[in-house]
Amino acid sequence: MTESTYLIIGVSLLVAVVILALSIYTFLQTKKVSKIQLELQQQNLMLETSLKKLQSKIEFLNAGSLGLGQRLMSTEKRLTHSLEKQDELVHNNSEQLYRRQADRLLKNSSINVQESDAVTRSEAKLMALVGKKHQDNN
Repeated sequence: MTESTYLIIGVSLLVAVVILALSIYTFLQTKKVSKIQLELQQQNLMLETSLKKLQSKIEFLNAGSLGLGQRLMSTEKRLTHSLEKQDELVHNNSEQLYRRQADRLLKNSSINVQESDAVTRSEAKLMALVGKKHQDNN
């Protein structure tokens, strides 16, 4: 065998070793990528599970807040109604108080309405109004 044959065999052998080394390197990298891909799939599955749990909790909280909002609105309506009733009662009580006072003034005293020392003008008007209502009722 000649020297050129040895050279060709040596280069061929060197190319075969390089190809073998590249094949092993590629195989190892493929294994690494497969392992990383598996880990990523597991993480993805865990994240999807966590997301579903969070969505469920959000739906639960949302439903609760809607119920709470409805109860709050109902309570607000009742409070508004109660305040209106209270104002009405206060107004009615003050009118009844004035009527009772005027009735007492008319019943308990025989005051001359023209006397300026005894009764003020507004009291006289009030007594006249109450007296008129008593006459209208009778």
